[in-house]
Amino acid sequence: MKRFKRIILSLVTFLTVLTANALPQVSEADSAYNAGNYGVAINLYQQVMEEYGTSAALLFNLGNAYLQDGDFGQAMLCYQKAKKLDPSNKRINTNLKYLTGKIEDSNKAEQRGKRKKVNEDTLNFFQTVHKSVAQDTSSNTWAGWAAACFLLFAGCANLYLFTSNVLLRKVGFFGGFILLGWSMICLVCAYMGAAETRNHDYGVVMAFKAPLQTEPTLNNESEQNEGVLTRGTKIRIISEETDAEGVVTWYKVRLNSDYIGWLEAKDVEII
Repeated sequence: MKRFKRIILSLVTFLTVLTANALPQVSEADSAYNAGNYGVAINLYQQVMEEYGTSAALLFNLGNAYLQDGDFGQAMLCYQKAKKLDPSNKRINTNLKYLTGKIEDSNKAEQRGKRKKVNEDTLNFFQTVHKSVAQDTSSNTWAGWAAACFLLFAGCANLYLFTSNVLLRKVGFFGGFILLGWSMICLVCAYMGAAETRNHDYGVVMAFKAPLQTEPTLNNESEQNEGVLTRGTKIRIISEETDAEGVVTWYKVRLNSDYIGWLEAKDVEII
């Protein structure tokens, strides 16, 4: 029953987003964007998402409007959220790569003669595999492959059980085992992809320039400046500090081994 409810909810969400993409407000926002009225386009896209829900396409368009309007922080946030929903979308990944390059150039300009890395840490083999499985391929794609493999497994099982030809029975037996194994692997990958969409370990710097602190405080001037990160930089959240009421006030973040420190929570937006 719970699975049936999830399927119905997913279908309703899909139809809602499909309807939202066809709304007159979206066409109006697209027209405003094409005319160079980026602020108007931003407001219209936001209104559609608030009323009808979001989608990768809407987030992509909103990110484009923010990019043209010069707000790299909001543009990066929109592109990252769009990538979570549609990881293999070429347009999203192309614009994300372009924006990342511009932000890296901005971070280089803030080094003032220092030679620090401004890109994310190089991934090892296992991290690369995880990124390819969980971040660059959607859980729906893996689920589709799992379903296809299982259907082929059922066909192989029929060959083994209901045919008398020895060769066909062997094909059904060994092929069925292989396909069942691939189906299970694809299910695991689908679970990893779904878990990645709920991952909130990354954020985006929203301040124009955010100085990294060695400690979560602004009281001691000697405790500051492990470097400056510019708006739009994607960072990994390591830990957080909260106040007496449980409100997060500081995040300990990492870009790479050269940029590790504390940022005020108001300067970071979680993806």
